Amino acid sequence: MNYTSERIYGFCNENGIPCTAEQAERFDTLLSELTEFNSHTNVTALKTESDICSKHFIDSIYPLKYGVIQGGAKVIDIGCGAGFPGLPLKMLRDDIDISFIDSTEKKLRFTKKISDLFGLNASVYPARAEELVNKGHREKYDVAVSRAVAALPVLCEICLPYVKKGGVFIAYKSMKECDAENPASELTLAKNAISALGARVDDVFSAPVSEEDGTLSEHALIIIKKAKNTPEQYPRRYAAILKKPL
Repeated sequence: MNYTSERIYGFCNENGIPCTAEQAERFDTLLSELTEFNSHTNVTALKTESDICSKHFIDSIYPLKYGVIQGGAKVIDIGCGAGFPGLPLKMLRDDIDISFIDSTEKKLRFTKKISDLFGLNASVYPARAEELVNKGHREKYDVAVSRAVAALPVLCEICLPYVKKGGVFIAYKSMKECDAENPASELTLAKNAISALGARVDDVFSAPVSEEDGTLSEHALIIIKKAKNTPEQYPRRYAAILKKPL
């Protein structure tokens, strides 16, 4: 094993995530492919192996520690960029069905390349998420995931319409944005949106990520449970969502 595969293997073992040596070694290949692709087509701002391993790979797989993605789940990664968190999740959980949406087609080219390389059978959609949902995707997914895309009130309106009743939306956020006692936190500001879209906050999990200097960055996972179907008028057009969040 190399540096990245050893870190993935160690993290998984420490956190009860099933991971074989072969699966961990795939992350060495993912790192190599991402670095090569990024040399001619910019799909990530992260440059060092340590940063990519921590902030793309380990950060992505945290939901597997908490068991919030059920066996055989149909999962959609919204605003996936170069395929995070969806690619690492699928690399460790072959049982899930994975789809990716992003409006930047060059990033999806990398996602598709990795899907083909590893035989992940991913579906890839170059589209705006708020427009694609009503083209056969409304309430079709057990899990939606999204990472570093938008503020939570905006993100909820874009993502929750994809989730079926009883499913979950997993939002990757910083821990400071998950403080329900802080009136300025994203979680507080999203309270009305979550309710209006037919959902409720189920849990918030810690997901600390190592920085290059050894310190920990306090990331978190907000688990939002879909309690009932989202009203048909949502999502609105993106400009309207930004101008007046729910």
